[in-house]
Amino acid sequence: MSERRVVTRFAPSPTGYLHIGGARTALFNYLYAKKYGGRFILRIEDTDTARNSEEASEAILSSLKWMGLDWDDGPFYQSRRLDIYRKYAEKLLSEKKAYRCFCTAERLEAQRAGKRADGGFWAYDRLCHSLDEAESRARADSGEKYVIRFSIPDGGAVSFNDMVHGVLNFQNDVLDDFIIIKSDGMPTYNFAVAVDDHEMGVTHVIRGDDHVSNTPKQLLIFGALGVEAPGYGHVPMILGQDKTKLSKRHGATSLGWYEEAGFIREAAVNYLALLGWSLDDKTEFFTLAELIDKFSESRFGRTPAVFDIKKLEYFNQSHLKTMEIGVRSELVYNYAKKYIPELKIDEKYDDLEYFKSVTAIAGDRLRLLGDIKNYAWFMFTDEFSYPAELRDKIIKDHGAEAAARALRQMAEIIEGVGEFSPADLESVLRNAKIENLNFSKLVFLLRSSLSAQTVSPGIFEVMYTLGRARSLERINRLAAAIEVHSAQCK
Repeated sequence: MSERRVVTRFAPSPTGYLHIGGARTALFNYLYAKKYGGRFILRIEDTDTARNSEEASEAILSSLKWMGLDWDDGPFYQSRRLDIYRKYAEKLLSEKKAYRCFCTAERLEAQRAGKRADGGFWAYDRLCHSLDEAESRARADSGEKYVIRFSIPDGGAVSFNDMVHGVLNFQNDVLDDFIIIKSDGMPTYNFAVAVDDHEMGVTHVIRGDDHVSNTPKQLLIFGALGVEAPGYGHVPMILGQDKTKLSKRHGATSLGWYEEAGFIREAAVNYLALLGWSLDDKTEFFTLAELIDKFSESRFGRTPAVFDIKKLEYFNQSHLKTMEIGVRSELVYNYAKKYIPELKIDEKYDDLEYFKSVTAIAGDRLRLLGDIKNYAWFMFTDEFSYPAELRDKIIKDHGAEAAARALRQMAEIIEGVGEFSPADLESVLRNAKIENLNFSKLVFLLRSSLSAQTVSPGIFEVMYTLGRARSLERINRLAAAIEVHSAQCK
């Protein structure tokens, strides 16, 4: 590792939202910087003016904050640094390491078409490479359009020691004189990246191995400028379960979707870290602090990682389960307020402490934050009715009159329970003799009355959390609803 203080960067393009692959890149660079006491820089590569989106840029920042990846410097926007790129381009021009190219798009396309027909590799024929400097400047001054091309050294090779793949070599003769400044004055990707990495003191770049082909061009620019290049690590791409490149057909790839779906940052960061890195063959669960402590470039994988949303759900449920109840409750509360408008929360139950009690009884059932809606919506409102199919099932299984009598008898027993605790409530009902119904059938009637559905958290914890008055009102209300429903069906 270089003796320079470690500086890494994440440099997304705001042409779309932050996706899974980009989020992993950000995480790896963050972990590497923090592991070695360095700095993590955020740079927005927004020189593609036709495709840039302010909305996408804000979404990227929001997603990084959600992950807890706070940057030390930035965000720097390349579109505001054009004078810097022009300065470096002029330096290369003056040293004859770059040159103006006046070839028209039509000429270049005709050459490409010819090579395509022959099935050969096209490279720029360097027609403008030998232009006299005075002629080149005069044509530029007259307003003739041009680009600036980098002059690839004749012969030789570019070599670097990749953190993941080891030593990689690229022959210069397979590269053509690539453009560094376009005709509109905008820098190309490889040139802007190299200039910025130098200017910002970046020492290490960790990115997907789809960038391997960019690295020799960037290294040539560093060499031409006479400055030290960063070290590189190219991690294998993330694949879908069908072993093809992860894309929308495998499900959502935007990190924002996972936040809205009810995943938590702890699970997302933990799972993403394991897509291309591992501590050993058995350790799965990490906090962000533990990842920083354990992270090492020597543990990068060399084979593509496979993204599995079911595995992410498993991580999410596991992290929720081990959270302190107050923290978990606040997450559920804030999520419900922001993302579940259909969860009708009566004003009197719109309280973090009450959410804490409800989240506690939901227990290990929550895979995602939004599961609170399915398991416990009935805890937040008293304004609901009993579905006809539920009443029909009760009447079919028990008979209307018997079911209504059983519910009213349960209400009388519950009203007389001294200590209104889950344990006492369960004990009393286990020993109750009601309509010759066994305990499981009594529990079914009780669950139906309190939750208006057949699935809920532990029903005695539900009753305790609702309180005696709300519980009794619901039991008697279902009894009345069954009686009315039965009478209407006669």
